[in-house]
Amino acid sequence: MKNILFKSIAIVAAGLMLGSCEKNAIEDFNDPVNSGAYIKFLHAAPDAPAVNYYLDNTKVSTIAANSAGEEQGMAYAKSPLFPSNYGYANVEAGTRTLQAITPAPQGNAVTATNSVTLANGNFYSAFLIGSAGAYESLLVEDKLPAATYGKSYIRFVNLVQAAPNSYSATAVKTATSESPETRTAVGEALNFKGNTAYVAVEPTGSYVVELKENGLAGTVIKSSSFSPVGGRVYTLVMHGNYSGTKTIVIYRDR
Repeated sequence: MKNILFKSIAIVAAGLMLGSCEKNAIEDFNDPVNSGAYIKFLHAAPDAPAVNYYLDNTKVSTIAANSAGEEQGMAYAKSPLFPSNYGYANVEAGTRTLQAITPAPQGNAVTATNSVTLANGNFYSAFLIGSAGAYESLLVEDKLPAATYGKSYIRFVNLVQAAPNSYSATAVKTATSESPETRTAVGEALNFKGNTAYVAVEPTGSYVVELKENGLAGTVIKSSSFSPVGGRVYTLVMHGNYSGTKTIVIYRDR
């Protein structure tokens, strides 16, 4: 993962896997092959310790041990996403207890506990958010659009803590000598915990996503540039503390 810091804005592109080899086929590892639900996790709480995720006392997220063989966890600034590239963990559906727990070297402390209902065949993302003493896992259903070569899809999730204003997101396709700049609204006036549906964009050219803080004229944060591939589905998350560093993460869901 590459981190680029501009003043107080950290921009991260995580697991995009946008290589040219993807242009010839859509290998979809998200179609259900077993019964159950499908879930992924993102550590988005800057002040929280590293954690692993458990469902009903069964560990779901798996991070490689360190050189001493000690259990590691998903950390805000390192390995925050599980699975780390794309796809989902296949888990038992039903009403479950979802817990974020620190690794053994940090005492196996319960950081967040939520009761969640996971429907058979559905896809979900769980985001660790909040501040000390009030951490929680925000569960969002990922309503993945049907795969097609003709479109890519992106959504926006606002996880900026203590932000006094909402944010709006616009996907901007960079102008070239052959085509003008195009702008596609991804989400309007999203408050903390707000998330959009997946929005279609043309799978050609280079894009940035502009994030405008509503109520502050001219305040625009830009993601790093990326080139979407037809049939792929992406999530853009902005998280962090409003008064500190804000981080933009773009990762692939399918």
